[in-house]
Amino acid sequence: MKTFLLTYWIGIALLFGLFYWDISPLSFNINNQQTNFTSFLTSLSLPEGMMKEHRIIINNHYALVIEKACNGMIPYLFFLASIIAFPSTIVHKLKWALMGYLFILAMNVFRIWFVTQLVLQERNNFSLAHDYLGNALLIVTGLLLFTWFVKSRKKQETS
Repeated sequence: MKTFLLTYWIGIALLFGLFYWDISPLSFNINNQQTNFTSFLTSLSLPEGMMKEHRIIINNHYALVIEKACNGMIPYLFFLASIIAFPSTIVHKLKWALMGYLFILAMNVFRIWFVTQLVLQERNNFSLAHDYLGNALLIVTGLLLFTWFVKSRKKQETS
């Protein structure tokens, strides 16, 4: 357990340093691409013309903006650090890293769509939809993915 926790926290620091914090040029490029991709996928779920660049137009005076913090990288990096730290084969970890990315990306697009739908009903819903329901959805997604990752290991890996 100590090894897992130590590896996990070192993994968090390295992954965030390389792929999220602005201390890395790689981080800037990856997050721009991820934000563009998330915005594009989100635009497919909304009526035509509602999305302009990274903005979801609610009305002439109000828009939701998909920023770096909204692109899904944070929950993915936490998930990735956990599967890197957990004992398993490289193939198993790579498979789950890819599946986790795709699943978290899909849930993040759903989260943005969901927040948009609640804000369209009432602008005061933003805090509830974004800060609580949307973030809880991504946390539960990451926890479920990690649980499935652990449970899907072959029996000989646990010996």
